[in-house]
This record gives sequence, C-alpha cells and structure tokens, in this order.
Amino acid sequence: MTRSTLAAVGAALALLSFSSVAAQQQNMQKSDSATAARLTVTRDTLQAILQRVDSAIGPDSTKGDDRARALGRQIRGRLSRGDFQPGDRIRLQVDSEAQLTDTFPVGPSQELVLPIVGVVSLHGILRSELQGDMTRELGRFLRDPVVQAWPLIRVSVVGEVNKPGYYLLPPTSVVSDVLTAAGGPSQSALVEKMWVERNGNRILEGQDLEQTIAAGRTLDDADIRPGDKFVVPAQGISNTFEIVRTVSILLSIPLTIYALTQIFKK
Repeated sequence: MTRSTLAAVGAALALLSFSSVAAQQQNMQKSDSATAARLTVTRDTLQAILQRVDSAIGPDSTKGDDRARALGRQIRGRLSRGDFQPGDRIRLQVDSEAQLTDTFPVGPSQELVLPIVGVVSLHGILRSELQGDMTRELGRFLRDPVVQAWPLIRVSVVGEVNKPGYYLLPPTSVVSDVLTAAGGPSQSALVEKMWVERNGNRILEGQDLEQTIAAGRTLDDADIRPGDKFVVPAQGISNTFEIVRTVSILLSIPLTIYALTQIFKK
C-alpha cells in the first residue's frame, strides 16, 4: 500500500471519527434540550446540562452552536427567574388548615398571597422545588405543617367532549386525565383521531397519542405545555368545521378554569 493510499485511508478514518463524534454531540444536545424543557426538571439536572453546554461552547461565548448558546440562555433564565409566571395557579393542601387548602393564583411579582401567611415569593423557584419551598415557608408560621403543593398547567379541550373548556391539571397527571376533566368524550366523538396542538400546529396525534395514553404517560412526559389544546373531532364531521364550532362554544361562555379535584386525592 502506497503512502498516498495510507494517507487517504487515514483521512477517511479521521473524517468518520469526526462525523461520529459530531453525531453523538448532536444527539446529546437534543436529549439535553428535551430534558431542560421538562416542566418538573430539577435544579441539579439543569445545572448539569448547563455545565455540558458551557463546556461545548468554550470560553469564547461568540463561538459554538447557536442552539447550544440559546439552550444555555434558556437554562440560566429558568434557574434565575424560576418557573412561575403571573396568572399561573397553584393547588395547596395543608392538613388542619382549611383556609390554606385551595387553589391560589400567582401574582404580578411572582408571589402568592395566602391566608394566615401573607405574601410568599416564588421568584427563582422551579416547579420541582415547590413542595419543599412551600413547606419551609408555611413552617415559619405553622408548627410542623403537612403540606402538599401542586403546580398547575392550563390546557383547553374542544370538540366532542361533554364539558369543553379550560382545565388546570398538575404536570404529573396522566394524559387521559385531560379527557376525564372534560367530562369524557361524547357519543359522537372520534377519539382515535384526537390530536394536541400548540400555536395552531399539531404536536401529538394518531398512533403516537394513542401509545402515550395507553402507556399512562404524564403530561410532562408527553411534553404537554401550558396553553396546549386537545381537539376531539366528531364522526362524519370535518375537522375544520368541528374546530370552528367548538371554539365558538368556548367564546360564548365565561372563561372558567376548572381544577380536577379527583387528581389531588390520588
């Protein structure tokens, strides 16, 4: 084998090795991005992902993958500001304290205003930290409180369900709980054609959605986000007509947000 042939083989092997490393890095980045987007991700996990992102970018923040830099900014913002936005809702259950067992809105400064306790700041708090944070905060006013806290996300259900509307559920509830909250499918519902959309784009449908429900995956596992819409079409009716009809129903009634109380008893 000549030197030129050996050089060519070496270059080809080096190129294959580089391509393999690049593919592994891309797969790792996709996995990290999906994990960082989860509603119930922990602070330790986010910090570990951020460390990998920073290592990949290097000391010069102007270099590296744009997506990696965007992911780094996203994680830093989440770690700094926390997860809770004005208008979000939180379900509390405090044993022996009926006034504190209710659903409370998050105020304009990322705060809760609670009976007995007063103002509790949620700035910098992740959803995964809510239980511990609320236990500590209430422990300042109550002796050894037994606290359960659920961050809620709002989704809408339109189409052939018995109670179309807007619903608040914990991200740890299973996907099928959304239909339960909406009173279940109507007799004319074509459940197997149901889909989930976000900003007008379908994000989950068909066999993927069926498998998600059958496997008992949670809203967080299924990447359901606040504001997502579940659409249940009717048999023999076009999807476009069904969406228009059900949206008009929603607009004709007061905006009511329901909490599925059965979930909090599990």
